[in-house]
Amino acid sequence: MEAIIKKNKKSEFWLQMGINALIILWIYTAGSKLIDLDDFKRQLAFQPLGQIVNSALFILLPGVEILTSVLLVIRKTRLPGLFLSALMLIAFTVYVLLVLTGYFTKVPCSCGGVLKSLSWKNHLIFNMVFLAINLIALYKTHVKKGGDGK
Repeated sequence: MEAIIKKNKKSEFWLQMGINALIILWIYTAGSKLIDLDDFKRQLAFQPLGQIVNSALFILLPGVEILTSVLLVIRKTRLPGLFLSALMLIAFTVYVLLVLTGYFTKVPCSCGGVLKSLSWKNHLIFNMVFLAINLIALYKTHVKKGGDGK
């Protein structure tokens, strides 16, 4: 019985570390955009997604990143936060894959901070690591709550 309790505490610790890493990721990415809004806007202007989408991203993206981190911090909203986080990581990873396959002719990175200094291959690895952390945390949180998310 004692071994099971230790295993559960260890599993809970690693789950919380993964969630903490996601919280830091979203706070950092939102913060780096908000600290240098002019650079973020300039980078978005070079995105091949069209002016309307770029304008919407300028307004929505930092807010959604902050919302995601808040949802992850609050235990009662953690599961929706993990879903939102996973959706954003999937979208960003698909974008990086499209860049790497040459789908886009212009390939600026509007991430901000140290993330924009990564090569596209390193960015893909970075995104996939965080997506894996996210999916594991999502699974563990969903299973822990009995599979119904309540």
